[in-house]
Amino acid sequence: MSQNPFARFARWLGLDRNPLRRRCDRVEAVVRLAAVLGVVAAVVFGVLLGVREYGDGLKTEARQAHDRYQVVATLSGDVATPRLSVAGAAVGHAQAAWQAPDGTPRSGVIEVSPSRRAGETVRIWTDATGVITPRPQDRETTVVAAMTVGTGVPLAAAAFLALLVTCTRMVNQRRARRAWEAQWTVVEPMWRINGR
Repeated sequence: MSQNPFARFARWLGLDRNPLRRRCDRVEAVVRLAAVLGVVAAVVFGVLLGVREYGDGLKTEARQAHDRYQVVATLSGDVATPRLSVAGAAVGHAQAAWQAPDGTPRSGVIEVSPSRRAGETVRIWTDATGVITPRPQDRETTVVAAMTVGTGVPLAAAAFLALLVTCTRMVNQRRARRAWEAQWTVVEPMWRINGR
């Protein structure tokens, strides 16, 4: 038997000319070959999606950097009802006043740290008219989103195809065991007679 890893891989994929290969072995080899080709296609597709997601993220970064402004807001009241944010940090709400980039005076409730008091200033993000907006998307968020999409597709495809190969192998082994048992029930009586 060859120790060449490429020859062993080709044999595993059913690309050799083994005359002893049964029909169920050929089916299993076809499923393995399709799974390998599917994973390769998923990697290429994932890379293309990741690159596209990164490009879209760069456009979003540029657009939000152009459309969002950081302004100074003055708290007009103490923080009320502190709670935990999604990130696990304590946040509260307080009434504040600020001036929009176009000069319009604005006021409203903003999220701040519970330690802030009335009269303190905080920086917030707004659009051109002074409406509060989330902070602009940064490069780290863009890269993480692109990496998530780029690796998520191949990993999901690989998991699905590995499950398909495993299930095919289990079904084939079960059918092979049944075939052996059926053949043994035919051979066993003759073997016992001749083996006396």
